[in-house]
Amino acid sequence: MSIKKCVVLFSGAGSNLENLLNQQNALKHKLKYIHAFTDNCNAGGINVCKKFKLPVSIGKKENINKDLQSFLFNIKPDLIILSGYMKIIPPHIVDNYVGKIINLHPSLLPKYPGLNTYEKVISNNDKYHGATVHFVTKALDQGPIILQGKFSVNEQMTRQDLERLTHKAEYSIFPVAVEWFANDLLKYNGNNIILKDEDIHSPITYMINLND
Repeated sequence: MSIKKCVVLFSGAGSNLENLLNQQNALKHKLKYIHAFTDNCNAGGINVCKKFKLPVSIGKKENINKDLQSFLFNIKPDLIILSGYMKIIPPHIVDNYVGKIINLHPSLLPKYPGLNTYEKVISNNDKYHGATVHFVTKALDQGPIILQGKFSVNEQMTRQDLERLTHKAEYSIFPVAVEWFANDLLKYNGNNIILKDEDIHSPITYMINLND
């Protein structure tokens, strides 16, 4: 069986990219991170790539989607990971790689797609928050959910607290979803996912222990 080729797209500091690369040995030669792509020439994730000797391509802002399309066409990845990539993937690219693009979003989707999730949690006095890994479709943050990390929220928590705990949830669930894909346990099935040959219609949720 050939090793799956994986690319990671990012725009910022690259903390989730670093977490994935730190845990890549768990993939047991079934999937390999072979290249990264960013739309931001000043992104901290570029230094993460250098640390792990992962090649990184930097797209030009005025031509970003064409650069991305060429990048993907040349590599022909089996999996595309969006790890804090702040550009919307054009519909024609999504169509070309349907079932092969996963994204990490800082909310318990379908709650709070888009931006400013922490502020929405606080203003709505939510009892829970977390992060979601989902397949990417042409509808923003509405693809079938693969896995969620969830934690309790109390009224004393600040935006900074929520961000820190959400990162903790992200670091827990993202590598798990990638490992499922690497081991052919996870498949895209239109409006839902197939995990271990079983249709999954409700989100799989990991409760995050805040004391760890």
